[in-house]
Amino acid sequence: MRRNRNGFEEMVAIQLAVRFWPGQAKLKPQDLGLNPEEVPEIFYLGNKKLYPQEIRRRFGQLSNRARAFLNEHSYPFVMEYVRAIPKRNLAKVMERLEALKEEFTAEAQNFLAEYDAIREGWWEKYQDIWEHLAPHYPPRDYLKHRFDFFWTVFEIKGAEVQEGSAPEIIEAYERAKAELQTRYEEMVEEAVVYLRKKVLETVTNLSSRLKDGRIVRNDTLCVKAMCRYPCVQGGLTSTWPPSISGAPGRRS
Repeated sequence: MRRNRNGFEEMVAIQLAVRFWPGQAKLKPQDLGLNPEEVPEIFYLGNKKLYPQEIRRRFGQLSNRARAFLNEHSYPFVMEYVRAIPKRNLAKVMERLEALKEEFTAEAQNFLAEYDAIREGWWEKYQDIWEHLAPHYPPRDYLKHRFDFFWTVFEIKGAEVQEGSAPEIIEAYERAKAELQTRYEEMVEEAVVYLRKKVLETVTNLSSRLKDGRIVRNDTLCVKAMCRYPCVQGGLTSTWPPSISGAPGRRS
């Protein structure tokens, strides 16, 4: 049996899913007192919003924070919306995701608890068009299943081919193996480019602070961001740069 060693042996893949009820319904010509033929084909009518934008924004911000954190601590993977993480960093990533999940769950529970009041407030504000909005409000029990925050972690293993397989199967396997290796090399190259950029930012920031006589600490540089992004080369991981302690000058 042939095994595909592809450089990902020291990593796992993770896929994050964050879902919430958007509270929107497609706007129809009838909602505006128009017949369908009265709307030019170049116009897009958009949506009817069923709750205040601020609520939608809070859920969106939590989703963005989770994805931004995951992106900072992982690498792009060969599959869309899937990230690759060194195994030694997985526990730290999951700990932060758990904290964000708690925030998201609390926000969802609060929304469900206030759902009737939110709907009532929308009715008071838009009584004249309520007949166009009311049919789009689902029961609360249905909404419970429209909020979710979870992730899936799986090991990255290459394809396996049984000895004695047909030549065309072996050929397809070799092509897939080569493609995966190419993707891995692209990921490593991207990590190197990222680290070079962070090195430049760190040196520039350090030079500026020393010139101004300010204290230099880890939390005042982009060092933390660099430490979160492990170097990957040949399946091995390392962390750069070393800690920078204080320098003479006044407190920033």
